[in-house]
Amino acid sequence: MRHLIRTAVVTAALVVTTVLSAGPALAAPSDQDATWLRAAHQGNLAEIAAGNAAQQSATTADVRNLGAMFVQMHTDLDNQLKPVAQQLGVALPGGPTAQQQQQLAAVQGQRGQQFDTAWIAQQIAAHSTTLSATQKEVQAGSDQRVLQLARAATPVVQQHLSELRNAAQKYGGPRSVPAGTGGQAADDSFRTAGWGVAGVGALMLVAAVAMSARRRATRR
Repeated sequence: MRHLIRTAVVTAALVVTTVLSAGPALAAPSDQDATWLRAAHQGNLAEIAAGNAAQQSATTADVRNLGAMFVQMHTDLDNQLKPVAQQLGVALPGGPTAQQQQQLAAVQGQRGQQFDTAWIAQQIAAHSTTLSATQKEVQAGSDQRVLQLARAATPVVQQHLSELRNAAQKYGGPRSVPAGTGGQAADDSFRTAGWGVAGVGALMLVAAVAMSARRRATRR
């Protein structure tokens, strides 16, 4: 009899432990939370790649330093994001989006001061898109772990935008994103098409900045 009671107690304890340990995994993340986790991860990867490119190709110390800062801070953000995505069962993409890769390739096609100006312009567009999406997550997200990530990322992205706008004022290029490149258009397309609209706008912005830089160089 005592053996049966002991067995029942042990079994009940195992069941309770299993239920408690599995509890957090039972709640599936909302579409908003899952979408933001994937896009934020790809944004971090894109910023790390862009930061490395700046350190390799920029002609000014300011842009190289911005690149180094982006690599460090977006790596930190991504290291915080990945375990939360794993806990929630959200599979993360293996690299930046095709549009983000095209944006970086367009910038890397520039040389000298034109690279610096195009890089700053593209990064303003990219960080504006990131900020818009992150603010949406803060407003519409539901999982507290994901919301905490978004709240922590917001001041980082805002700091980067501030630094980029100061660099744009110093070295030339737009200090804000024209309509349709990274603000409302990015927010409207975020859920259904990722960052495609913003990506096309950023490419157009980079091309315009590069053309302007060439004209200035020709006049000289």
